[in-house]
Amino acid sequence: MSRRVGFMTMALAGLAVLLTVGAQRNVWAAGVAENTLPPMSLVNRIGIKVVIQVNSKGTLPTGVSKQVLAAKMLYNEYSALNMKSGKDYQIVMVFRAGGSQFLLNDGAYDSKVKQPHPKGNPNAAILRTLYKAGVKMYECHVAMKMKGYKPQDLLPFSRIVVSGIGAVVDFEKSGYALMTP
Repeated sequence: MSRRVGFMTMALAGLAVLLTVGAQRNVWAAGVAENTLPPMSLVNRIGIKVVIQVNSKGTLPTGVSKQVLAAKMLYNEYSALNMKSGKDYQIVMVFRAGGSQFLLNDGAYDSKVKQPHPKGNPNAAILRTLYKAGVKMYECHVAMKMKGYKPQDLLPFSRIVVSGIGAVVDFEKSGYALMTP
């Protein structure tokens, strides 16, 4: 009998705690609008592996790729949290399809990219900064063949992969989270 009373007492105490916490949460939520709270920060700060697929030729008016800029913003966020590339996180970028043009050097960009753009590759400085910070960049060979790009057309820190899609799949199977901004 005493075992049964002990169990019932614990069960009632647990229920009381749950009801109290739930009531406090509802009162708190009702009194504060979510959008007035400070921005949420990253919870996971170690062991992060991200593969960023750059597959769109969409740019800002400055000619900078929206997807390249998103990669830079992710890097900036990690840096602001004092996270270290290669230790706390790894970022790789796979350039394929329409995004393959962003790994071209200045001369090749001027001669091969037909859309209006400033002189030279407006993404080169951002990509150089990311490279120096440990971000690895891969160019799709299939896209290169389709667009007439040669290895000497690429920025020197990029690596050619047989297939951009295949590289993305390989990175995902190796534990990288896919991001296509």
